[in-house]
Amino acid sequence: MRTRAVAAVAAVAGQYRCGWHTVHDHVIAVAEDALEVELAPVRVLGIDETRRGKAKWEHDPETGRRVWVDRWDTGLVDITGVQGLLGQVNGRNSAVVIDWLAAQDPTWSAQITHVAIDLSAVYARAVRLGLPHAVVIADRFHLVKKANDMVDAVRRRVTWAQRGRRGRKIDFEWINRRRLLRGAERLSAQQRATLFAKLLAADPNEDIAAAWIAKEHLRELLSCTDRGGLRYEISAALDRFYRFCAACTVPEVISFARTIEAWQAPIIAALQTGLSNARSEGYNRIVKHVGRIAFGFRNPENQRRRVRWACTRQSRRVTPSRHQCHY
Repeated sequence: MRTRAVAAVAAVAGQYRCGWHTVHDHVIAVAEDALEVELAPVRVLGIDETRRGKAKWEHDPETGRRVWVDRWDTGLVDITGVQGLLGQVNGRNSAVVIDWLAAQDPTWSAQITHVAIDLSAVYARAVRLGLPHAVVIADRFHLVKKANDMVDAVRRRVTWAQRGRRGRKIDFEWINRRRLLRGAERLSAQQRATLFAKLLAADPNEDIAAAWIAKEHLRELLSCTDRGGLRYEISAALDRFYRFCAACTVPEVISFARTIEAWQAPIIAALQTGLSNARSEGYNRIVKHVGRIAFGFRNPENQRRRVRWACTRQSRRVTPSRHQCHY
């Protein structure tokens, strides 16, 4: 019954013609035997959250009072090692992460050199208080997503200001909403010229074009990691980005530039090391997959055990990229 596939307990019980509790007891015995090993040293720690259903009020069996149950779990992942998901804690605030780190051996925590997170202030605070010696890494995927969200926000605002309604198929900026999120290197010279010519005709204030240029300046900055993350190249790309945003009057672009400035040190660290939080995002997919197979979990402990069993096996090894060897 120790198979590599993740299956529902009820399905296995039906296959072997035994009771649900018989199979579940075996799952507990096998999983806890494998998961109760001492954590090996971790160099790069990843922190990310995943949701396990909607938050709701529940009755506390001990006090009889209604309590608000947070349906978010925070996962802590070994980014460059082979241990996978190290643990899951309920909630997505700094306190739960700090408590988890405090429960670990101080010698083990002292070996963590980098922590990869998305643009989450609560996780940054947890690292600052729980691992003050570690370097925070800002995930590049979330930076690009934030830039794309900024472009979408400007496009919607301009459409409302110019037409007094949402975008439609007759509007050029709505038809090209996907093209605005595409990288400049994936557009031909003719496509870029046509895009800008029609954008300027649809948006006399040039807000959408300015947002698109700011997004491309950020992508140019993030591409420095592909060329080794040289410090002088990063500084030059940052200078071009800040100069353009400083000369821009679009409020969304200015707010976006302030966000980049606030996260500048973690961004530079990500570009120089090539590290990201991609493995945590991959494990989030497995977490959701396990929940779907089980048709939901009523017992959080059972869920976390099944999730860690699915995300901690040695068969899920991932070879680090060449950039992850430079930290």
